[in-house]
Amino acid sequence: MTIIGYDFYGTQFFRSPGNAIKDIFYGEIKGGIYDELEIRDRTDTPTDKGKTKWEIDHRAIFKFAGDLEGGNISNSGLEIVSFAIKRRRVNEIDSVTLDHIPFVNNLSINYEDYTQPNDELIYTIVPIAQNDLGGKPVEVHVKSDFVGWWLVDKETDAILGFDSAIGEIGSVETALNQGRTVIETLSRFPSVYYFDKDYHTFSLSTAIIPSEFERSGQNYEKIVNTFIRDHRPFIVKSDTGRIFVCDCSNPRFSTPLNTWRDYDYGVLTIDFLEIQDYNEFMNE
Repeated sequence: MTIIGYDFYGTQFFRSPGNAIKDIFYGEIKGGIYDELEIRDRTDTPTDKGKTKWEIDHRAIFKFAGDLEGGNISNSGLEIVSFAIKRRRVNEIDSVTLDHIPFVNNLSINYEDYTQPNDELIYTIVPIAQNDLGGKPVEVHVKSDFVGWWLVDKETDAILGFDSAIGEIGSVETALNQGRTVIETLSRFPSVYYFDKDYHTFSLSTAIIPSEFERSGQNYEKIVNTFIRDHRPFIVKSDTGRIFVCDCSNPRFSTPLNTWRDYDYGVLTIDFLEIQDYNEFMNE
C-alpha cells in the first residue's frame, strides 16, 4: 500500500488515487494496524522487498517491531548534537561519511577535505539529533581542481605534495600488476592463468627546499616519521582523477655535496604499493 498525498492507493481494497499533495508538513494516521511505515519522495520506483535498503529519496522508515509507537510521536523538537559531513560524486548515490562535528550554538563550521579526488562532488551537511536521527540535509556542489600528486593521511590530515623538482621535471609511471602464472607445457605454447590479484605500483619524487631556520634533512625526518614509520595505509591522488590507497616504503633522500653555504636542498623519492580499494578505505 502506498500513501500519495493524503490518499491511499493500492491493489486490493484501496483503489482511489485522488489528488496528490506535493508539500506535506504534517500527517496523522489513525485507525490502522501497520508493521512498518516508509516515507519517500517518489512513488514510481520499486521498493526493496527486504525493507533494509535506504534510497536517496527516503525521508523516514518506521519499523514498529511489535511496539505501538514509532518516530517522534510526542511532536516535540529534538536537540541537535552534531553535524555529519558526507561526500559523493555527482554520478553516485551512496555517500561517504567524512566526519561528525559536535554542534556548538552560533559557531561557524569550516571543514577542509584533503581526501577528495579531482571530480565534481556533492558535499552534504546533515544535522544529527538524539538517537542518531538525521535532519534535513544541505547540499553543496564543488568541483575539485588540484594540481600534481599528493600523499594524504586520512586520520591526521597531514599532506605531502610531490609538486616540485630540481632540474628536469620527470614523469610518473604506474605499473599494473596482475596475478598471472605461466605454466610450461609439452606443446608449442605455454598456458597462462590469471587470478584476482590486481594492483598498481609506482614511485614519486619531490624536491625538499627548507624555509628559513630549517634544514632539508630535518624536513626529511619529519616526512619519514609521518608517512613511513607508522606503517599505515595512506591516500595517494593525482590531478588526473586517479586515486589509490597505498603502503609507503623505501624512502630515498639525495642531496648535493655542498662546498658553499646557503645551498641546502634535497630530493625525496618514495615507493608506493596499492593495497586497498579507495571506496572501502573511506567507509572504514
